Amino acid sequence: MPSIVTGGTHTAAGAQDQRDQGEAVVEELPRLRDAQDLPAPDATVAELLTVARARLEQVDLSGEAQHDEFLSRLDRYLQPLISTVRELYGERVSAEEMQLVIGDLGSLIAYSWRARPDYFRGVDSDREHHAPWWNSRNAVVAACYADRWAGGFQGVRERIPYLRELGITHLRLLPPFRPADTQDDGGFSVASYREANPKLGTMAELAELGETLQEHGISLMLDVVLSRTAPEHPWARAAVRRNPFFEKFYCVQPAGPTGDATQRPVWAQGPAWERMAPKDPSDRRRVRTSEQAHQWDLDWTNPRVFLGMAGEMLHVAGLGAQVLRVGSPWQLWRGAVGCSDVYTSGSRVLSALGNLLQIVAPSVVLESSDPAEMRTPGGGAQVAEGLDRAALIWSSIATRDATMLALDLRDRGGPAEGKGYLQPVRNHDALQWTFSDDVVLAAGLNPDAHRRFLGEFYSGRYEGSFAANPVTPSRSGRAGVGVCGTAASLAGVRHEPGPGADRVLLAHAVAFSLCGVPELWLGDELGVLDDPLWSLESGHESDPRWANRTRIEQDAIAARHDLFSVAGRLYGAIRRMLQIRSSAPEFDGQDVIDFDTRNEPVLGYQRPGQDGSVVLCLANFSDWTQYVTGETLSGFQSHATSLQDDSRMDLRHGVLLEAHGWAWIRCIPRRPIRG
Repeated sequence: MPSIVTGGTHTAAGAQDQRDQGEAVVEELPRLRDAQDLPAPDATVAELLTVARARLEQVDLSGEAQHDEFLSRLDRYLQPLISTVRELYGERVSAEEMQLVIGDLGSLIAYSWRARPDYFRGVDSDREHHAPWWNSRNAVVAACYADRWAGGFQGVRERIPYLRELGITHLRLLPPFRPADTQDDGGFSVASYREANPKLGTMAELAELGETLQEHGISLMLDVVLSRTAPEHPWARAAVRRNPFFEKFYCVQPAGPTGDATQRPVWAQGPAWERMAPKDPSDRRRVRTSEQAHQWDLDWTNPRVFLGMAGEMLHVAGLGAQVLRVGSPWQLWRGAVGCSDVYTSGSRVLSALGNLLQIVAPSVVLESSDPAEMRTPGGGAQVAEGLDRAALIWSSIATRDATMLALDLRDRGGPAEGKGYLQPVRNHDALQWTFSDDVVLAAGLNPDAHRRFLGEFYSGRYEGSFAANPVTPSRSGRAGVGVCGTAASLAGVRHEPGPGADRVLLAHAVAFSLCGVPELWLGDELGVLDDPLWSLESGHESDPRWANRTRIEQDAIAARHDLFSVAGRLYGAIRRMLQIRSSAPEFDGQDVIDFDTRNEPVLGYQRPGQDGSVVLCLANFSDWTQYVTGETLSGFQSHATSLQDDSRMDLRHGVLLEAHGWAWIRCIPRRPIRG
């Protein structure tokens, strides 16, 4: 699989010796100019299309499996891809350079598709004829670090039966690639996509895991961090050695205003300019670091960065990943000189990468880290995590009031056509209060004060709190602090096992019934608590997020069979939730309609079916029993069915919800609902 394609020369470094070969490769970068490839200056899209096809034809693909399908996809997506690349870079590089870039893009497509395993070409063919998986009620995402959950790639393989028992269809492995030597940011500071993290296994084992998961009906999800690399990445190391080609891959100043990178706190976020070679006092160059000091910003205004990261993305797709999380459009074009619309340019990058995947690996979709992108038509990302709604769920649990979450459901609307949400209760990171100020103001609260309250509540500094979790500085640019905790720790299971377990189930019942594919952080279904010894592990001392990345031993998984334990209760209830969801056609799609319960602690919303029925979802965030009156429910026919136990209900009598209780009720509106 290509790592860098330049001027028609394909360079690929194997997984075993990528570090050494990568540094050797970048010393010499031949720029071959084949006169027959180059049209006149100021080439139109049609002329650039000719360049790309000429380069494609230099690679014999005629004997490859699914060749006709590949050609059909080329006819459909190559022109939009080239058009978008030209929009991005046509005014930033010379006409000759643009022609070379498009030619190299053609080579990248050819070599990447030839390297794609036959097994996943078959998956590509199957997926092209199916509805998007994120609209299926059967889809369930699970997430973990391979080493924390199972010890590594081999351990994950051994636990596939457990995933199938839960009904998991997609498995998100947090970055499994070789990370930075220090301050690896949980794997997101990537030193090489061509090598696996040696703590987890080998690249061959990762590729084998991807295929084995797929054979068991589980799709692999991986991250490609488009916006930055670790300083140990081969491109960065070449830039430090003043290789002019790779120096332009990063945002570099000859001499910047700040001191050593090692003097910058781990949580400080940019933009800031750090020394490229802090051990060399004669080297005054600075590199921009918008996230953390040990992660260097790539300069996406350089089309060679587009080609390089496109090659890395296709390489990761070739390992069997079916979903690639690539960050936010805001991260790609930030700081670009002469760019007035960072978001639009970043979205065009993702659109181009999406078209590239449609040609080479059409079963693979891009995932954005920005849920707002799902409300915008077009663009390359098709799914995104609804972390802002996860924050609203925990806000409602803390305040015992569902008003903000109800307002968000009423006012936001669903995703744009062809896109969808993934809905977690939490993720690998600290819980950040990323909901909009508008929804807080609409609830009559001060946004900054409310976020500070939530940080104090979940860290245990607020009197009467049931939680006590470590915190991090806010990374959202807003007031308050981020809170690190497993679902059980956030819900107070340590000190209140019964009510705490109820809160865990309430959070999952809401997340699993909202518009979006349920996403479960593995271990939360067992009530696993924070790791109290997180700071004793080497390299984790200053990063409390490792508290909620607890190691899951086999004994913890075996505890699911103890029906009298918290683990047994949570596992059985969460598994049952997923089974109910899978059996109810109303949970297909991503449509959700708000419902006013006329009771502030009780959240209500409807999931509409195709036959006129709805599933009415009710969730009580109060510590006390709450009642939704028959009058409030009078817009539905009286006869209804509780999905939890398949019992008949008479809605004229209202619905009683125990403290932290929830209900999924199939009923029929008296009038057609808005869709």
